[in-house]
Amino acid sequence: MICVLTGTTGSRRTTVAKTKAPTLPERVASRINALTATERRIAEYLSAHPQEAAFSSAEELGRATGTSDASVVRTAKALGFDGLPGLKRSLQGELQALLTPANRLSNSLESFDDGAEGILTATLRDHVERLQQAERSIDPQAFEHAVELIDRARETVICGFAGLDGISAYTATHLTRIGRRARTATDTGYRLADRLLMLGPEDVVIVIAHNRIIVETRVILDLCAEVGARAILITDTLGEALREQVDAVLSAPMSRPGTFTSQATVLILLEALVIAVAARDQNRSLETTDRMNQLREELMGFSRADEVALNLPAQRRARKRTNRTESA
Repeated sequence: MICVLTGTTGSRRTTVAKTKAPTLPERVASRINALTATERRIAEYLSAHPQEAAFSSAEELGRATGTSDASVVRTAKALGFDGLPGLKRSLQGELQALLTPANRLSNSLESFDDGAEGILTATLRDHVERLQQAERSIDPQAFEHAVELIDRARETVICGFAGLDGISAYTATHLTRIGRRARTATDTGYRLADRLLMLGPEDVVIVIAHNRIIVETRVILDLCAEVGARAILITDTLGEALREQVDAVLSAPMSRPGTFTSQATVLILLEALVIAVAARDQNRSLETTDRMNQLREELMGFSRADEVALNLPAQRRARKRTNRTESA
């Protein structure tokens, strides 16, 4: 997130942009390949257990990870902190703003019984908290830039893998309905090559990537750089690692450490992008939607105005026909 600080020096007005410090998961994701096996084990533990990391000593963290206090301190420095105290200060600040409500819910989930009502309540509260976190973590300027890129693009290609193909197709469909060319590229392995072959400098690619950089993500970003296509990254922890390779980063939490990844935040973020793009040219969006409805009517053989009557129960349809006959 970018914070703009303004001040006055004499008669001049100065503006200084302060970049939000990366979170611990982002630091881990961007440095994971440079860490030793021991440092990687410690880093992954610290990222997955922020409360313990924020308030435990180096000795306690060494025991928890099966390493040593010296290894913990080295890992903190390898992650870009001035040592363990700096890492703990950073985590404590994040916990105050981010993790306190979510952590209470996380701790309470295990105490819920398996009843459907308890699970429903816990899940809804968890997603509400995650969306509140997303509101704080998404950079508004980056979001606006992403909207501009999609609006100007010849075609938008959505790339979501490992279960994200449905969300990708949903987004492509809705972009098409508001008059923007869009498609998906969600195949993995060599089959992805066919989907990327026609990518050009006038296109924009939306890449959805969580936790680790898979080979498909790497190939897509390398190809974007080669052909001049623009790239938008939607992620939870890879923002710092990939920031220099994309045009806009939309960072939002997808799930709590140690739980299955929910795509609710991704879906809502993609819907927000579609709506924002539609708002940039409302006439174009509405005209395309009207055209879609006309095509649907031609395909169905009746107007949408008659659709309600066709869906009425048989008795009500018969009554409507009788009323029309009597009035005639």
